[in-house]
Amino acid sequence: MKTIKFLHTLAALAITAASLTACSSDDDDDNKNNQNGQNVPESQAITTYDDLNYFQNAIVSIDSLGRFLSRNYGEALYPNDTTHLYIGVETLADAESLFREWVTPTGNVAKAGNDLTYLLTDAEGKAQGTIFFKATATSGILAEVTPSSPSLLKHFRQVTFLSNSSWPYNGDSSDEVYKLGDTRRLTVDHRVSGHTQDVYTFVCIREKGNGMKAMYFAISPDEYVPKTWTPNDMLYNVAAVPGEAKAKTVATLLQARWDFFANILNNIAGGGKLNKNEQYWIDKKDVYFYRTDQTAINLSTGEMSGWDFQWHNPKKHFILAIDYMNY
Repeated sequence: MKTIKFLHTLAALAITAASLTACSSDDDDDNKNNQNGQNVPESQAITTYDDLNYFQNAIVSIDSLGRFLSRNYGEALYPNDTTHLYIGVETLADAESLFREWVTPTGNVAKAGNDLTYLLTDAEGKAQGTIFFKATATSGILAEVTPSSPSLLKHFRQVTFLSNSSWPYNGDSSDEVYKLGDTRRLTVDHRVSGHTQDVYTFVCIREKGNGMKAMYFAISPDEYVPKTWTPNDMLYNVAAVPGEAKAKTVATLLQARWDFFANILNNIAGGGKLNKNEQYWIDKKDVYFYRTDQTAINLSTGEMSGWDFQWHNPKKHFILAIDYMNY
């Protein structure tokens, strides 16, 4: 019996060794195929986000070194504190809706009463901190947004939602009218050789509000492959091309009146077309071990996906979004 058991053991070990050898061989083949691009899919859905980076750039855009680029939401009402931003809304529900625009599609937001707690994690699931949305009973103030640590956010530390009826006189008093659907011919410096004076017809997709800029939107007339866009082989840091958070806001605004905006955009001579389920380049690139992805957004759903341009040649229009007022 001992001999039979021993033989059975040897047989089992032999089978295991063969299996391991086969797996190892398969892994080697996969690695070789990845290295020459054979196993690299052209696109993949984006299911993980850097919550902190997304939230930061939704409100105040920064570069890779944390330097200020632009303020997308909020107005500093008091010059002695430019890190405290104010936004005017009609109701607490409007404030919550806007706050949720700054949350990633997979963001972990818990609600207790009228208060929200946003637990931030990076793309690998590591905790980054917390953002609090707290409804208030203070006269004229509907809600306060603050981080768990003062150093968590850059170039702003607090957002206060005021009722529009309480908006102070020292707020922006521009009387210029920005009407939904209005068009403007604007020149964009893409900071790319040969594209420093590109002219586009932009459409107003958001009117100016208290602490909220008017937003103008355009679609590139031509399609581009990311690797052919710049000498650095990437459609990246291109002026006026929005990142993830702003692109998601654009999608939300367009979806609210899709047919209205599509009718205007699709009748602009020489402009790109707004089509349901078409995907458009935005300003986000991800570099992986075997692939390099440019992010595209489906404006009719808000879903994003990464398109490899290391091994493939995906061609798409890019979108442009300009906040017309600078506070």
